[in-house]
Amino acid sequence: MTLNAIHWRHHGVGLLLAALQLSMLVATNDQVGIPRDESFYFYAADRAGDWVLGLFDGEVESFSREQVDRGFKYNHEHPVLMKMLFGVSHHVLHDRLELLDSNMLAYRFPTMLLAALAVWLTFLLGRMVAGTAAGVVAGLALTFMPRVFFHAHLACFDAPVTFMWLLVCYTFLRATRSRRWAIASGVAVGLGLATKLNIFFVPFALLGVAALDTWAYKRRTGAWKAPEGERGPLTYYTWVAASMLVLGLGVFLAHWPWLWFDTVPRLKAYYAFHARHEHYPVDYLGTLYFAPPFPVHFPFVFTLFSVPVATLALGAVGFVEVVRRFVRQLRDPSDPDRRGAEAMLLVNALVPPLVIALPFTPIFGGTKHWMPAMPFLSVMAGVAAVRMGRGLWRAAAPARQAALGAGVAVAMLLPAAWATLAYGPHGPAYYNTVAGGPPGAAAMRMPRNFWGYSTIAVLPFLDEAVEKNGLVFWHNATAGSVRAYQRDGLLRKDIRYSGDWTVPSSDWGVYHDQREKLPEETDLWRAYGTDWPVDGYFLDGVQLIGVYHRPAPPALPTIPPGGR
Repeated sequence: MTLNAIHWRHHGVGLLLAALQLSMLVATNDQVGIPRDESFYFYAADRAGDWVLGLFDGEVESFSREQVDRGFKYNHEHPVLMKMLFGVSHHVLHDRLELLDSNMLAYRFPTMLLAALAVWLTFLLGRMVAGTAAGVVAGLALTFMPRVFFHAHLACFDAPVTFMWLLVCYTFLRATRSRRWAIASGVAVGLGLATKLNIFFVPFALLGVAALDTWAYKRRTGAWKAPEGERGPLTYYTWVAASMLVLGLGVFLAHWPWLWFDTVPRLKAYYAFHARHEHYPVDYLGTLYFAPPFPVHFPFVFTLFSVPVATLALGAVGFVEVVRRFVRQLRDPSDPDRRGAEAMLLVNALVPPLVIALPFTPIFGGTKHWMPAMPFLSVMAGVAAVRMGRGLWRAAAPARQAALGAGVAVAMLLPAAWATLAYGPHGPAYYNTVAGGPPGAAAMRMPRNFWGYSTIAVLPFLDEAVEKNGLVFWHNATAGSVRAYQRDGLLRKDIRYSGDWTVPSSDWGVYHDQREKLPEETDLWRAYGTDWPVDGYFLDGVQLIGVYHRPAPPALPTIPPGGR
């Protein structure tokens, strides 16, 4: 059985699923707070956006070293494709055309769009492997993941690189029998590298798929190369490899003006930064990890606790089914297209968490670092739906089996849909019923905060309670995020930012609940003379953020007329 064909009507179904994702993301934008990194990327985006728009404003000096450094020196640790898109989106959709009222939404819109397109590609992969019903289940499974939903809002790189990883794999699968798609796969690798370093691992993962497919061809035909006048897998994979190497590196180098000057030293600095990346503390199962070696099981246990249970169950069944099909194809290698697709699914579901499982890989941020595996887990959930339909309704026609199985799977995903809407804006605090929800995760000392994002939940209280020109200690929220809230009208503009480590000079303070930050909460207690917050935000009874207020000094006793 060969892979299912993709027609225009299938693209229509996938784009409808993408539209659902995009509409949900836009509708919940002002519920999702700004983590520290995102506030820095807002600033970097404006500088990169200015440079890009300068190319169209007749500013030829945009290619000068001075202009390039001005546009890209800040935050040069990361490629600039997404920062360019964030900045152009903000300048054009908000500043010039005024199509979007919210600055935050204008910065974030490129991420949201790519996250929606990831749903579309997930549907297409599911359709190719197991049919339209499987594709629909796969797209919905990816849409209804609370932690993925959270990161799909942010003007950061994790959701975009998830789309790029998926795009590389999709074009690779199509390129196994097409020279035109081989060109597309090279461009996809370049765009992926221009998004985030994670894509570096994808060609190596796909190399294993290519080697296996080529070996199976040799086993079936007795020759590595196809006969004269035909093309075999060795020919196609050679084209793909050349395209990824030449076009991939070419697109990467061309997209980043920062590398056009002092190219070798700046490339070395870029790779050195990530090779020796700082290790931020992570609270995990009762241990606060500051430095490697980290536990190998971290990404697997975290996935078990943070992906909706129905998605995990369907994904596990689908994984077993894909392995079974793959083994059968190895024994009877008559369908290379399907074998390659199944190998590609298995490899890319495993490689992202395996990279994080290495003892010296940084683990801060949790799920977002192996989020590129989630579309492949979702496709396996779609495979499980079709398999379930075939097992439960043996007498029905295949199309009816698939539809009925998909119906059961969609019903299973309804709690995941509810959880996404209920917990998605606070995605890093979401844990499934295996973990016992947020309270169970808190009891196990699992992390529930992520660099200041939960500030947004207490802004209405601060807006109401803080006196005019009040000084607030914002803890893990940056000055940039506070200004962004004020710019969008989510916080009064007269409320001031006291600065880092400035609790004694503030009258109000917020504390983001993170175990490694406990000394800063005790600073608030000492400075304010109280350990009792006046407000906060709780998820299922678990505190994410607390608000403290310095009590007013006691009134001086009244002095009677004539003295004492």
